[in-house]
Amino acid sequence: PNTAPFDSKIIADSIDAALLKSGPTVLVTHSQGCGIGWLVGTKSDNLKGIIAFEPGSGFLFPDGKVPAPITSSSSLSPMKPVGIPADQFKKLTRFPILIVYGDNIPKKPTDNPYMDYWRSAAEMAQKFADAVNKAGGQVTIVHLPDMGLKGNTHFPFSDKNSDEVGQFMEEWINKNVK
Repeated sequence: PNTAPFDSKIIADSIDAALLKSGPTVLVTHSQGCGIGWLVGTKSDNLKGIIAFEPGSGFLFPDGKVPAPITSSSSLSPMKPVGIPADQFKKLTRFPILIVYGDNIPKKPTDNPYMDYWRSAAEMAQKFADAVNKAGGQVTIVHLPDMGLKGNTHFPFSDKNSDEVGQFMEEWINKNVK
């Protein structure tokens, strides 16, 4: 949580160490934790996939191909991408990634700072997906309302339709994770 300073690298190293004990898995991340999930993806050989719910920061790009930050009306603006060595970035192509956003993510800038933050995050997520896919990866971005799953907050896995969201996750895993 962003209630105090934390070190993403230490957390990612800890998750990588846990995956050495648990074995291959699909990592499910949420919000600020998604950036840590991308870091785990650059380290662990035990990831079979990542499902990222509403990633809001920590989007990785290969050095030299880092896009410009995306501004928003949020006090957290701009949405800044993170550059890493190309060989580390390439590791994100070893497994499928699913990025999931719920309702109320605007497609155009808005004066509502909260909503505009999520618009900028979703735009950066698309740039991240494009970069990983261009490098040979498999990133899919899904906006639940576009699939007919409506009524989702920032916590789509705990909303009233969480069974449907869970079923969608299970189907994605069965289709994409080897």
